[in-house]
Amino acid sequence: MDAPHNYKRKIFIINKKYQFRYLFIIISTMLISMASVYFTVFYVIWNKVIDEFFFVPEASKKLADIFVQTSQLLVIPVILLAVIFTFAGIILSHRVAGPIFRVERVANELAKGNLDIKIKFRKGDELHELADSLNDMIMGIRSIVKEDKDITEKLIKISDKLGEDINKDKGLKKDVRDAVDELKVIVGKLKESTDKFII
Repeated sequence: MDAPHNYKRKIFIINKKYQFRYLFIIISTMLISMASVYFTVFYVIWNKVIDEFFFVPEASKKLADIFVQTSQLLVIPVILLAVIFTFAGIILSHRVAGPIFRVERVANELAKGNLDIKIKFRKGDELHELADSLNDMIMGIRSIVKEDKDITEKLIKISDKLGEDINKDKGLKKDVRDAVDELKVIVGKLKESTDKFII
């Protein structure tokens, strides 16, 4: 297999449905985790601390102020983390979505009969083993089609020679002429079928 492409990523959102679902899962997991930690730290632990100092008005008020200030300070890191996770999610999902996009393009070319194609992924992309397996499959199909084309060419030459020989000898039986004509039709269909492939 050729060396992977070293071209730079220009478009990071290739498959919106897949990548946005991936992002949703990442961001949701992050927010749920942070909410759990936030709830545990602030509403369980801080409530116990404030309850302990409830009868000391100044300490209770001071602790409540610290709680509010700490809560406000956490808003910016949460937003920052959400932005970082979003960019990381886009980049990571692109490493899978990009290869899937290229596999789909190769599959479309294969459906058109183009066997002169190879899947190439970038160095950082995932699914390199899949690309290797598909490239091996394409090479195997290309080899089979090439053999079929070679056999078809030989059959065409033989049927053409038989046709010429029949035309020279007018005394041949009709059954032989019909068999050669039928062979020519079959060979023509086989050639038409194998010519659809580009190798």
